[in-house]
Amino acid sequence: MDTKDLILEIGTEEMPSMALNVGIEQLKNNAIKLLDENRLSCFEAKTYGTPRRLVLNVVGLQSQQREEIRETKGPPANAAFTNGGEATAAAKGFAKSQRVKVSDLKIRETSEGTYVFAIKKEQGKETSKILPEILPKLISSISFNKSMRWQGGNVRFVRPIRWLLALHGEEVVRFTFVDLKSNNLTWGHRFLVKSPIKMKNPREYFSLIKKAGVVVDQKERKEIIEDSIKGLLKKEKERPVINPKTFAEVINLVESPHIICGTFSDSYLSLPRQVLTTAMESHQRYFPVEDIDGKLKSKFIIVHNGDATYDDIIRKGHERVLGARLADAKFFFEEDRKEPLVKNIEKLEGVVFQDKLGTVYSKVKRVGKVTGFLAKQMEVDDSTKDYAKRTAYLSKADLVTEMVGEFPDLQGVMGREYAMLSGENEEVAKGIFEHYLPRYSDDILPESDVGKIVSIADKADTITGCFSVGLLPTGSEDPYALRRQAQGIINIVLNNELNLSLIELIKFTLSGYKRDKIEFYQDEERILEELESFFLGRLKQQFLSAGFQYDVVDSVLALGLNNLVVLREKVKIMSKYREESLMKDLFTAFIRCRNLAVHGLGITVNENLFEQEEEEKLFRAILQSEKDMNEALKNSNYEEVMKILANLRPIVDKFFDEVLVMAKEKELQDNRIKLLNKSVQIFQSVADFSKLAIAAG
Repeated sequence: MDTKDLILEIGTEEMPSMALNVGIEQLKNNAIKLLDENRLSCFEAKTYGTPRRLVLNVVGLQSQQREEIRETKGPPANAAFTNGGEATAAAKGFAKSQRVKVSDLKIRETSEGTYVFAIKKEQGKETSKILPEILPKLISSISFNKSMRWQGGNVRFVRPIRWLLALHGEEVVRFTFVDLKSNNLTWGHRFLVKSPIKMKNPREYFSLIKKAGVVVDQKERKEIIEDSIKGLLKKEKERPVINPKTFAEVINLVESPHIICGTFSDSYLSLPRQVLTTAMESHQRYFPVEDIDGKLKSKFIIVHNGDATYDDIIRKGHERVLGARLADAKFFFEEDRKEPLVKNIEKLEGVVFQDKLGTVYSKVKRVGKVTGFLAKQMEVDDSTKDYAKRTAYLSKADLVTEMVGEFPDLQGVMGREYAMLSGENEEVAKGIFEHYLPRYSDDILPESDVGKIVSIADKADTITGCFSVGLLPTGSEDPYALRRQAQGIINIVLNNELNLSLIELIKFTLSGYKRDKIEFYQDEERILEELESFFLGRLKQQFLSAGFQYDVVDSVLALGLNNLVVLREKVKIMSKYREESLMKDLFTAFIRCRNLAVHGLGITVNENLFEQEEEEKLFRAILQSEKDMNEALKNSNYEEVMKILANLRPIVDKFFDEVLVMAKEKELQDNRIKLLNKSVQIFQSVADFSKLAIAAG
């Protein structure tokens, strides 16, 4: 079958970097899906993007749809044909409704019996006739977190669409989207090319668009930027400081990357390193330069989208902008240093943490109390406890500094700097910075015990506070980043195997809001339930992402939120033995007991009512297992716990073989059920094994 290439270009006003990434990905995935739904085959689908365009290139698109064979189920065969093979009215009516001959009906065996089927072949349409229908759908299918409407239309897109180019081979795919008609025209670089460019076919698109000053392939732009930066710097003496997030953004901000190097006054090198790098990266998207020893130099890299002819003018403009920002930073730094960091604490009484939750000063006091609680739970030494409390007290003091007011990303960073300059202990200064960690999904975790304690305390206070007044995250909204903060707590605890009860932490933290007389939006017990469910949900997602089976995770987490390290260890051990005989024995013993257990009867067993040896044996085995399990749990030996439970199977089997649980005598029956209740309890002290998707036997 003949093939032709397809090129679709969606020309827009400048798109934000993140939106461009979303558009490139969705354009490809949605195109593949739409082509498949319409029975159109191709060799490959590629997508590209610049700030002003999204491009789909389908290579080797078949010129016609694949043939489709449809089978429609009709009446039962014995109702459609007589024993002699004659078609009945049912067969004839079915054939007529399906527009096939009675002789073309087929008889098939199904799981429901023998039925008549109509088999129809549908010939494929020409691709050129289908594309005008599916390309508008493709454009509409791309969704962004933030979209715009324009010219009074109901269609949404990240930015207004200004042109549409669509070529299938040498033919223009004619369609209308909003008020735009597709054609074979595109536009080059905004500043370098003033007239539209006419395309004859998809294959010349890439060469002509490059001549028009546009590098449409984002991977190629990345390589150009990397190679150009290397060419600008002195080999083996200088290197760029590349923030991956900034670099990815820069790639998406230019259509024709051009690299130049700027400089600033050496006097600004006295500022803390992160002040300099933040001033260069956060707003201007510059790349700092350092020497081989890691010391910043007074130069920076600029990636611009202009004409190399104007390099000097562009350089001087950027140098003026950065110089002004650094001058401000130096002024703020010098002003902030006039008073020790601790002097800022009282100012926090005028800073609102959250309208319903009071001031940042109130938060600092609560976090200090939670810090003391955590230090006690984690059994740290007295000096660590004292440093942690001091850290909590100073943790938010930099929020009212001039520097953080200008550069919010430097919160914690400036707290550390100002703490050191104020003569605070190094552990305290480090803890002030670390208590914000992790700040995003793949960020580093706190290293020091002080940082870990205050980080957990601060995040627990924020999460608990928001839940107490009904500020819960929804499916699409999480304005206070509660999921990220909960994940941060979980990661700190698990990565460091911290011995603490998360549910007790939550209860203690919630009591702080109660002391502050914060008005809870509902009953305290219900808030605790919501908090527990929230953390369990994050923990479940973490375990599933780590590759553990869903039923094992559900089984362990069904017992509720407690020591996270213990929960993870249970999941590991149960996953290890899930497919082995040990788990099958454990599961079978549990299920047999649970099937006749009656929760309301309790677990108080009367030994005087035992009539058979097997009752006594099971009771003694349960008591001994409890004792052995407690010893194993002291040593965190959950593998031994599983073996102890599995070893109950032969005793449980013998009990059911020899003892009639549902005896006629009510007292005797109840006592035997209580024995089973006690047996179930020992299993469920480890996990809810009923949630395991394995077979008893």
